[in-house]
Order: sequence, then structure tokens, then C-alpha cells
Amino acid sequence: MAWLEAASFSVWVRESVVGFPLTISLHALGMAFLVGVHFALDLRIIGFAPKLPVHLIIRFYPLMWASFIVALLSGLTLLLAYPAKGLTNYVFYLKMLLIAAAFIVGRFLTQKVVKQELEISKNHKMLALVSIALWVSVIVAGRLLAYTYTILLTTDYY
Repeated sequence: MAWLEAASFSVWVRESVVGFPLTISLHALGMAFLVGVHFALDLRIIGFAPKLPVHLIIRFYPLMWASFIVALLSGLTLLLAYPAKGLTNYVFYLKMLLIAAAFIVGRFLTQKVVKQELEISKNHKMLALVSIALWVSVIVAGRLLAYTYTILLTTDYY
């Protein structure tokens, strides 16, 4: 981790006037649109805006995937800036698991409700609530990363 931390890009992100603020802003925007599209589908499945055809939400999937790429790249950049902070924190791994679970639930809902045009059942509504809970948990875990680390930099540890 020390060599990652000492890389010129990592140092630039950590220490420049624009590096960290730009990266964290891009990450927040990427997450906002990523979660927003999932929330739109989940809320529609639950019963909000019942006249809105569910299949129209797919039109926002290109935005969702672009937002995922922005969130992923900015998240990796934040990890490169502080590799010890992230990789030694159990909350980081929890966040990754929650993201994977949220994507699995979202994919299932998309396949069953949107693409197969199945009638929305109570099970689908429960899964939509689970999806919302997972995405809220991802956001909370992301915020907790700023406060739950024990090692900020490897140079601080030694």
C-alpha cells in the first residue's frame, strides 16, 4: 500500500487544491444518478406513479451505467489516494458487498418486472423495498468510511 500511496497521482489527489474535491464531487454525482435510477424503478414497483409504464424507466439505464462508471472510477481514485484507509476498513468491504447485492436485486427486478413484463407481485414489491434499503445502506456506509478508519496513511502506521 505504501507504493500506491506514494504514487504521484495519489499524492496529487490527496494534496492538490482540486484533486480531492473534484474526485469526491464526481463520486457523489455518480452515486446520486446511479441510486436515483434504481430508486425510480423501486418506487414505481412499490406503487408510486402507477400510470407510468415500468418499461419507460429502462430509457434511463444508459444514464445509470454512465453514472456507475463515474462512481467506479472516482471511487477507485479515492481508494488510490488513501489505500490504507480503505483497504484496512471493514466498512469499505461492507459497502462493496452492499453494492453487489443491490445490483443483483436490481437486475432481478429488471429481468422479471420490466423485460418479462410480469405482473408486479408482493414479492416484487418486497424486493423493491430491499433494493431501497440496500442503496440507502451503501450511501450510509460510504459516509461512514470518513469516520471509521484506523489507518489513514501507511506512513502514519509505522
